[in-house]
Amino acid sequence: MNRDIPTLTCHVCGYDMHDRKCGDPCPECGEPFDTRPDGYTKRWKLTVPVVCSILTILVMPFISIFSFIFMFPSFQIASTQKRISSEYRIPYWAKERLTQNRKLIWIAYIEFWAILIISTFWPQALNWW
Repeated sequence: MNRDIPTLTCHVCGYDMHDRKCGDPCPECGEPFDTRPDGYTKRWKLTVPVVCSILTILVMPFISIFSFIFMFPSFQIASTQKRISSEYRIPYWAKERLTQNRKLIWIAYIEFWAILIISTFWPQALNWW
């Protein structure tokens, strides 16, 4: 996607705004239409950390050390989620993907501590493989 061509969807709810002018309110959420170009244009850049977070959650009970390899891309993206500049906007799909990644990171964090606590009180609990 070219950064010079504005995305014609609401940046808050994703409503199709092709028939609206700049500044018109969105019929769904009431947010004014923002015609700035999107700051995130490649969906795969935000899909990779989500996939890595899911793999972390799935692998952690089996091979905890190996799950840390999957954690790094998701943590790196989550920690560097800054707006490129005020000239660009964060589109609806990117906000959802970033929120999804944050939730998955918290699930992985809670799972890590749960495994740590379980293995402390019951050392043989995770030696089933």
